[in-house]
Amino acid sequence: MSSQSAQPAAKMRHRIRLRKMSDLATKVCAFIPLMLIVLYIFIVFMSTLTRVQREFLFLHRLRIPTWKKFHSPEYYGLAPFKTRNFKLETPDGETLGTWHVLPQGVYVEQEPFPPRERLPDTIFDDAFGQRPTIIYFHGNAATRAQPHRVRGYMEMSGRLNCNVVAVDYRGFADSSGKPSQEGVIIDARTTYDWVAKKIKTAGADPATNIILCGHSLGTGVTSALAERLAAEGTFPRAIILIAPFSSVIDLVDSFYLFGFFPVFHPLKAVPRIKEYIRSSWADPFESKHSLLTTSSPMLLLHTLNDGVIPSTHSETLFNVMLNRSGAQNKPHVEETNYEGWGTLKVAYPNGLPLIKWEGKHGGHNDLGWAEGTFDLMAWVADL
Repeated sequence: MSSQSAQPAAKMRHRIRLRKMSDLATKVCAFIPLMLIVLYIFIVFMSTLTRVQREFLFLHRLRIPTWKKFHSPEYYGLAPFKTRNFKLETPDGETLGTWHVLPQGVYVEQEPFPPRERLPDTIFDDAFGQRPTIIYFHGNAATRAQPHRVRGYMEMSGRLNCNVVAVDYRGFADSSGKPSQEGVIIDARTTYDWVAKKIKTAGADPATNIILCGHSLGTGVTSALAERLAAEGTFPRAIILIAPFSSVIDLVDSFYLFGFFPVFHPLKAVPRIKEYIRSSWADPFESKHSLLTTSSPMLLLHTLNDGVIPSTHSETLFNVMLNRSGAQNKPHVEETNYEGWGTLKVAYPNGLPLIKWEGKHGGHNDLGWAEGTFDLMAWVADL
């Protein structure tokens, strides 16, 4: 066969290959929407399973920092021998890794200074009678040694001169067990009872010396604990909620996968399925209901650029607390805008301060140790 006759045949085979590839691409493109629909249905179905829900809600397997030096808090940036590491035992048999950071005023009185060896427990126990205590409940994932959390302890113990007790829930860090809503509430109550006992032994009043502080997931834990304490007629000195949510169910409704895809928004077209999804959540953490029975000064901190929990959740909680006395008794709200910093709302329902700060910057994790927000903490807790 001559080269001239071979060229048309080669071109024909090339065109046939191109046509086949084009047909295949067309079929694949037609199949992609179906694949996306199947994937979406799979994600929605998986979200109804309690085990899957808890993996994503708590993220307790993500143990950052990965190194385990909880027995040496100095390794994570805390001052030498300012913090004691110990374990709390819950009524249902779990053990919780815990830190107690001394107030700065107590710490600097030690001789020699800085301390050269571990301080005796009596120093830490006596400190509960000298300064108020902030019980800190952290968010999901990681541990009590996460850098932004440690920075918060530093400011609370230093700038606010308070005891700080930070606990890792069951299943987190060096704590035993697996987390659930009821489980972490038991952990919170165990921590509160331990602190209250220490304060009472030190000769002070637990009710006026304990401040509850939660961040992110920890705001749900804090709110649930406050509700149970309120049922017993106990009200903390103050409640501080950093980047809170009104409820996990509300948060799921507003959840964006990878920051741009609203996973559950399409279900608005099928209300029954959407309601089924909402009712399937095993750990709803309904803070907007839990806080209704509390009677403590309250501070809500949030930022407009929070990429995890929209700041509208804090606005919801603020309005819930503002309106619980009824529309006729709704207190006056003083709103002040601070250029470059944020907006402050202050009201006094039932004579107690209700403060909400909506910052312009700080994201989800950084507002918990910012200088201006600690001034607000000192205000609401009268420190």
